[in-house]
Amino acid sequence: MALDEVELATLNVPDEPRMRARLAELTHPGGVELQPADTYEARDPSGFVIVTVNKSAKVTKVRIRPRWTDHIRPEAFPAALYNTYVTALQRALAVELAHRPRTPPHTPAPDAGLLDTAELSVDEFLSRTRARREAINARYDEIRRGQQAPPAEFHEVRSPLGYLTLRMRGGGPMALNGDPHALDNPSEEVLGEDALQLFVRAGLGVAGQARPTPERATRGSANQADDEYFSEFNVLKDED
Repeated sequence: MALDEVELATLNVPDEPRMRARLAELTHPGGVELQPADTYEARDPSGFVIVTVNKSAKVTKVRIRPRWTDHIRPEAFPAALYNTYVTALQRALAVELAHRPRTPPHTPAPDAGLLDTAELSVDEFLSRTRARREAINARYDEIRRGQQAPPAEFHEVRSPLGYLTLRMRGGGPMALNGDPHALDNPSEEVLGEDALQLFVRAGLGVAGQARPTPERATRGSANQADDEYFSEFNVLKDED
């Protein structure tokens, strides 16, 4: 779903120091305020896993820096990648909503139920009462159908090379798993491309041009990373 389709006009965050600090990390990484952009990037705490998403909340790039196994255990890699993906989504949503123009507060129309019934004719009073009762009954039936509907089933999506498996429910990602022994073998670019194609297969990414398999690169310097993802800022949710 594109971020411009989100109905929230403003970003409401509880006025609590820890929450405000986490929001600042999303919108002001390194103390620099982010402006709305075509893509948004997040890094894991080590700085060796980088995920980029676009304004439509689709993954466009997964980069794994050389010698990542010196900083992340292979068995911890799936969680690091998943949390970094979530942080990228949260950053995109937070920045977009923080810069959305404010709209005047909506003044709700007077509730027909608050009108002085003495001013209504008998026919109009009965018509209003019947319409209100039908609306309440319709809402009750909707709620009851939702409660009776079977929960969405889990299913799994495997990456093309089989390094990673994404657990899905109701169209949304729930967890990311992988084989630690297999994850210790591929080159960084092969693993990054396999991760990107996993998101593409799951409908959560955008396919890019195929890249050749490189030789294992030399060690690079670590960049400043995002902290663990902002769990309180809920972006992912099951589709209705």
